[in-house]
This record gives sequence, C-alpha cells and structure tokens, in this order.
Amino acid sequence: MTALSLLILLSVGFATGVMTVAAAFVQAPPRLADIVGDPRPKGVPVRFAFLTAPPADLGLAGQTPEAFLLQRIVFATIGALWVPLLAVVLALGDVAPPVILTGALSLATAVVGWMLPAASLKSKVARARAELRGALACYCRLVALGRVGDRGPVEALRYPASLGDGWTFRRIRDAMDETALLGEMPWDGLQRLGVATGVRELSDLTHVVASAGRDGASIVTSLRAKADSIEQQLSAERKTGAAVRSDRMDLPLALLGLAFVVFLAFPGVVTMLTT
Repeated sequence: MTALSLLILLSVGFATGVMTVAAAFVQAPPRLADIVGDPRPKGVPVRFAFLTAPPADLGLAGQTPEAFLLQRIVFATIGALWVPLLAVVLALGDVAPPVILTGALSLATAVVGWMLPAASLKSKVARARAELRGALACYCRLVALGRVGDRGPVEALRYPASLGDGWTFRRIRDAMDETALLGEMPWDGLQRLGVATGVRELSDLTHVVASAGRDGASIVTSLRAKADSIEQQLSAERKTGAAVRSDRMDLPLALLGLAFVVFLAFPGVVTMLTT
C-alpha cells in the first residue's frame, strides 16, 4: 500500500468518525411525553459549548446549537477530504503530489472549512442586529407618539408592535404577547429580547420605559433622543463600512494590474531566457 493510499484511507476514516460524532448531536423530534415530563431545553452538552456560537447570535440567525455544530463538522470534513481526492485524480495522471504536502493542505482546508460557518454567522448577525436597531428607532418614535396621544405606558408599548410586518417588529410583538400571557409588564419582555438578541439598546429602552411606568415620568423626550442616537450610530456604522469596502477594493485592483503586466511581459521574458 502506497503512502498516498494510506493517507486517503486515514482521511476517509477520520471523516467517518467525525460524522458519527456529529450524528450523536442531531436530536430526533421530541415526544410530547418527554416535553411534559422534563420541560428543560435540551442542547449541546456543556463540555462542547465552546464549539458552537453565542446563543444570542444563533437566535438571531435562526439556528440551533446542534445545527451550527453539525454545519461546522460537515464543512471541516469536506475541507479535509477534497485535497486527498484531488491528489488521487492527479496520481491517475502520473502527477502524484508529495504526501506531506497533501496532508498539510488537507489539514489547512479542514481548518478553513471549520471557520467558514462562524464567519458566515458573524456577517448574518451583524446585519440582523443593524436591522433590529433600525426598527427599534422607528418603534421608539411610535411609542413617543402614543404617549403624546395620552396612551398609557403599557398600551403605548404594545400597540406600535402590531403595526409592523417585518421580522424585527414580529420579534417585538412576540415579546409583548409573551408578557401578556405571563402577566408581566411589557418592558420585561423588551429586557428579555435585548438579552436574547444581544441588542443593548433594547435594554436601555427598558430602563427608560420602566421608570415612566413606575414614577409616571414623561418619556417622550427620552424616546425621541434614543431614536436619534440609534439612527446616528447606524449612519456612522454605514459610512465606516462603506469606507472599509472601498479600501478593500484597492488590493484586487492592484493584483489585476500586476497580472496584466505579467501577461504582457511574459512572452518577452521567455524569449530572452531561451535565446
């Protein structure tokens, strides 16, 4: 057995073992008796929690810890396998790459595959939080209008949540409905939503509205100031992101120019070296 064949067998065995471990984390649909008997949520064991992502990020992306971990394992397995398979194809054409190089590249692509879902999740969460904060600014203005129209603090919070139809307002509306079912105040739902999504501005809004509900203080000015602050911060972040994307375009343009120069100079250089 050649070294390359041994490496391929080891890669296949490694992938099989990883997929077997991943299958252990995939839960079957729960039975009603199990849910009633044990209401505690099931998830990835605590000792493997570092392999997943923060619950707030996963909640915003609509992923479970198990699904995210399985995605990372699958991507890492694909990354580990495609290099040996490519080496087999090259070996069939009598171009066998060194075993050490094949193993190093296989490990590198496995690491890249492991990191890709985390990078994709980070991008999705950043966009989702920006959308939620933008909706929160609009929500603050609607609540302020309700207070100007003599709505009570509770009604001023609940009514605007029913006006929007996007996922951001739906999350706020669900938080309001949950507090109504639990017999709590609406700002308690906003507090939980802020913790669940990692949006600090929701917690800040909770403190403003809760103080008005307890002390009867006017919050119209505070709500409008909070909306202005959120919009200014989002505008600054958009400008910063646009500047970063503009700077990133410099490298591809430089590489394109370098490739064009090499393309033009290559025939002359080859002619000089062969004569």
